[in-house]
Amino acid sequence: QVSAGGGHTVLLRSDGCPVACGCNGCGQCNIPPLDEGLTYIQVSAGLGHTVLLRSDGCAVACGRDSSGQCDIPHLDEGLTYIQVAAGYRHTVLLRS
Repeated sequence: QVSAGGGHTVLLRSDGCPVACGCNGCGQCNIPPLDEGLTYIQVSAGLGHTVLLRSDGCAVACGRDSSGQCDIPHLDEGLTYIQVAAGYRHTVLLRS
């Protein structure tokens, strides 16, 4: 999978390891490390932020948070995220 943002690109390798390149002025290429046994299953690049979906159904974000686009809401027990999308200065999360 590949996603192009405002000045950076995020790629998801077949082993679940994300790779980010390009402008990192806001930390959008600083992909958070995972606990052992977890992988990333989806990536999405926005203007200055990146959103990633983990294999356990949790979502994480890094980069510019000027409009709250990196504030991932906590889900009630039993719910997970199933899709993520990063926009210009917003993030969309689809839950189960």
